[in-house]
Amino acid sequence: MKKTLIFVLLILATKVSHSQDLLKEADSLKRLGFLKPALEKYKKSMSEIPSRETAYRIATTAALMWQPEMRDTAFYYLPFAVEYDQNLAALQDPSFLNLLSDPRWKKIEDLQIERYERNHSKINNPRFAKELFRMIIKDQGFTYVRRTQLASFSSENSSLGSSSLYPMLSIEEEKFRKENIERLRYLLVNYGWPTAADVTPLASDAIVEIVIKAPDVLMLQCFPYLSEAFRDDKVSASVYANAKDRFLISKGREQLYGTQIEHRYGAASPVAIRKPEKVDRRRKKIGLRSLNTYLEEEFDIEWQLSLSE
Repeated sequence: MKKTLIFVLLILATKVSHSQDLLKEADSLKRLGFLKPALEKYKKSMSEIPSRETAYRIATTAALMWQPEMRDTAFYYLPFAVEYDQNLAALQDPSFLNLLSDPRWKKIEDLQIERYERNHSKINNPRFAKELFRMIIKDQGFTYVRRTQLASFSSENSSLGSSSLYPMLSIEEEKFRKENIERLRYLLVNYGWPTAADVTPLASDAIVEIVIKAPDVLMLQCFPYLSEAFRDDKVSASVYANAKDRFLISKGREQLYGTQIEHRYGAASPVAIRKPEKVDRRRKKIGLRSLNTYLEEEFDIEWQLSLSE
């Protein structure tokens, strides 16, 4: 009996080791853009040692291949992969850009939101949250897909089908970006700036990423909504300051509160600040600690205002 048990354990250990090797090989192939051979190895690993993590890898890889049958594969594995996920990771994964237009995606959204609320807290505006998560995927998805394409085009074994997909995606990207901007404008007018309680902390933070890529006109239209949310204590001073500084820097302007950090010549320091001698006055006005204290406590940066600034 003991020998039999040892034999079984050895067989199991061998299978686990082989399955892990397959996953490593598949991950490497996927990074290089070889999606088809990566998918085959993921599936082989899944057949040996089934796991939700491997199922998720299969779903993301299949979705990136932009083929109808691969979309079906993604939806076959995805429900199992995210069955116990409580953090809404799938709803912001750029790999799933190709799945958004499929009715089955809505079912994934609904189940994920329901699971999040059951394990965390109620989302005050789930409709707004779902729209923002879709915007996140659209905003980041094309960059992710293009990077995979460029890697795969360097080989004759391209698994994305045809290089004609590249310009097609560029056209779609511009279309989606315009749709994002128009939709965001509509949502802000109707709901105001989304808070963490309204749409989850993930979606609330992500709106900044979307807005900083928008035209100047939309960015200027967003500031009043952000300011109103801050005045009503729906947005913290740190979120407000971070968003404001990021908006300004993205347009080549100086930040106001010193929240944005850059690394140059091996040293970290705040990105250029407008009238830095007044930065602590501005920070105090909105309820923030001094910049020197903030930098030291949050980033271990010793910063002193110099006369040249």
